[in-house]
Amino acid sequence: MKHVFIVNSISGKGSGLKIVDLIHKVAAEKQLDYEVILTKHSGHATVLAQQYSKPGNVIYSVGGDGTLWEVLNGLGEGIPLGLIPAGSGNDFYRLIGSNVSDPETILRDTIDAPVKQIDIGETQNIRFLNTTSFGIDADINDYASHLIRKTIITKGPAYIISIIKNLLTLKPKHVRLNIDGSVTEGDYYIVACMNGRYYGNGVQPAPESDLQDGCFDLCLLKVIPVYQVITFLPRYMKGKHLGFPGFEVVHAKEVIIDSDTELSCQSDGENYFSRHIELRIKKAWLNLKVPGYLNIIL
Repeated sequence: MKHVFIVNSISGKGSGLKIVDLIHKVAAEKQLDYEVILTKHSGHATVLAQQYSKPGNVIYSVGGDGTLWEVLNGLGEGIPLGLIPAGSGNDFYRLIGSNVSDPETILRDTIDAPVKQIDIGETQNIRFLNTTSFGIDADINDYASHLIRKTIITKGPAYIISIIKNLLTLKPKHVRLNIDGSVTEGDYYIVACMNGRYYGNGVQPAPESDLQDGCFDLCLLKVIPVYQVITFLPRYMKGKHLGFPGFEVVHAKEVIIDSDTELSCQSDGENYFSRHIELRIKKAWLNLKVPGYLNIIL
């Protein structure tokens, strides 16, 4: 068995690089057949995952949610995947994580961990673990990402600016939803198709989501007064919004979304535009190496 560690060298302000020395130390002690590969550019982790998805290999994503998303989209079906969190957000690890925060302990325990099968989502030929969404949340993410890329504004202030800007220009999205064959049409502020519970660095749209139930938690916020949206968002961020007027969660295996206008969408933080979105759950597709103390429910 060969252990392949795909490391994002810039993830989490260099946290990925700091783990490299630990990988060499632990691998030597365990006498592993292993390889450490540093990503060189955006999309490189996907290429590496494709290259090393061979029977007998175990692949590890060392970075944050972006690295994990890239690895997932290159991973071969049935190839075991380990997750070593080293990003600034780590939303997926937040779902399966525990109180253990020591990188060496996480590394050792993940190497030794058994495999558990969990669900993933797929849309537009993209795989995702946490979410695909559109609405004010995707608009906030898109504009904040623009500010971070194009200006000197850092992540925290960029999201604050984006939230204010999008609240001031808030408009609903008119869409047609086909949910497991049942069709409805309406105006929504948020449509978030959740496999996991978190996105956006700790925002918790689906606090009751289960990675092994074979269903999405489709989170829908209908049009409500703006003053209620301002009240709703802080609760939404903390996962305290269930039962809020105008919000509902629908369990679904397949969701098809159509719009007459381009929608600003995001899948696990990756932004794109589309008028037609098809989302399907892929039950038990991912073989994730999970230490026994992590919160995966069998």
